Amino acid sequence: MKHDALIERLQELKNVGFFKDLVIERGIEKEFFRTDTNGFISKKSHPVSLGSALKNKLITTDFSEAQVELVTPIFENVDDLYDFLYSLHVFVAQNIDEDEMLWPYSMPPKIKDESDINLGYYHQSGIGLLKHVYRRGLKIRYGATMQCVSGMHYNFSLKQSSFKSLIDDFNQKNIDELYLGLIRNFKRIYWFVLTEFGQTNVVDKSFIKNRDHNLNQLNQEDMFLKDATSLRMSEIGYQSKAQKNLDIKYNSLDGFLKEIKKAITVPYEEFEEKGLKDSNGEYHQISNGIIQIENEYYDSIRPKRSASNNLRPYELLKNYGIEYLEIRGVDISPNDITGMSKHHIRFLDLILIYCLITPSPLISSEEKKLIDSNEYISIYNGRNDSAEINFDGRKVSIKQAKESILDNLNTIANYLEDSDTHIDSIKFVTELTKGVIPKISFHEDGMIKAKKNLKILKSSTDKNFDVIKKEADLSIRQLKEMPKDSNAQMNKFVEQYNLDI
Repeated sequence: MKHDALIERLQELKNVGFFKDLVIERGIEKEFFRTDTNGFISKKSHPVSLGSALKNKLITTDFSEAQVELVTPIFENVDDLYDFLYSLHVFVAQNIDEDEMLWPYSMPPKIKDESDINLGYYHQSGIGLLKHVYRRGLKIRYGATMQCVSGMHYNFSLKQSSFKSLIDDFNQKNIDELYLGLIRNFKRIYWFVLTEFGQTNVVDKSFIKNRDHNLNQLNQEDMFLKDATSLRMSEIGYQSKAQKNLDIKYNSLDGFLKEIKKAITVPYEEFEEKGLKDSNGEYHQISNGIIQIENEYYDSIRPKRSASNNLRPYELLKNYGIEYLEIRGVDISPNDITGMSKHHIRFLDLILIYCLITPSPLISSEEKKLIDSNEYISIYNGRNDSAEINFDGRKVSIKQAKESILDNLNTIANYLEDSDTHIDSIKFVTELTKGVIPKISFHEDGMIKAKKNLKILKSSTDKNFDVIKKEADLSIRQLKEMPKDSNAQMNKFVEQYNLDI
């Protein structure tokens, strides 16, 4: 958006009280690995002291038993959100085995043998098997190593009272359109987000073993791309070639849901050939479509609705509309013990407000190609100031385009109630050294950081500790009260799961 037009828009919003009434609801999810003291992914099961991975609302697992996933509640205050995220780290650090550490990077440590990576296991029930089969499907589709990439998910929404300055008729359809417009604009400037939040330009050689890549050798142990921002989001990272076939532009919620349904239900040749069951007759895929379930769709941002009434994500969005947005294309920051500082949170808020209040026309097929091209350039060459992207209808250097975005973000910050804090956050994030090439191997560097962080976390006292422990204990009781299903019942549950979508 042109700067003069932005100022005019901001003044209009100020006059109707938008900034005074603005309340953001935020939550964070973080994936990261438990490792042994040598930095290798732990072979141990999810600790009982952390609660049940199936039932604990705050601490669960992702792909692997060793891949912890933290989920904060929703907060309106940035300090409260950060403090709770830190508390979760303290609780985990103090409840893992003495010979374990917490890996501080998005890219995994050295992987000696991917067959050692234990898939998440949950419970002897239909839903427990479904979650396990989903992970088996990810393994046979993409390999276990690729699934060991971790990241931060930032959940963003506005409190209902904040919508009144943005839409005349407050109804779910208009809220959906507002959020979809934000998503489209976020996609348009995701290249910029990569330059500021990308932290993965070095990987251990084991990560690209037997895989095609365009990386250069850094040392005896590592591969890298000097000007890359986020190899996590590259073709060797958390990506799917099959999903490139999806035509998702976020021009309508109905259109998005149709594409997701088609991706789940229409067989995709490569995955169809693998079969739904293995040679022993056990399920190892939920579906043979491009995605098995909704959560397999990879994108930098997704429309979401909170779980309710045992409905799946597709049904929740179809029946009730968009409640919040999940920003997924953010690397773990090794510069903060939680992976995301308060400055990063406020900076993301500014980016999302910018995407929310600026015009967001529908995305054409031609524009989608430009968006994808910008993303590709930023992933692989975003630290090169002279790299060119398509911006405002012309090709400009990424440095020039970044300066334009930052100018707009600083202008928005000046209109916020706590403007100085947000301006400080812009300065902090943009000046933060990103993508540093370690002088030692990536694996060794990760171990040093993990040991340092663990020492800090284990010596911390925390005000949220009791709340987190109560949830862990409750989840264990709930798991014990769950009835166990027979193999036939569990298999039937998996078989039926996608039939009614």
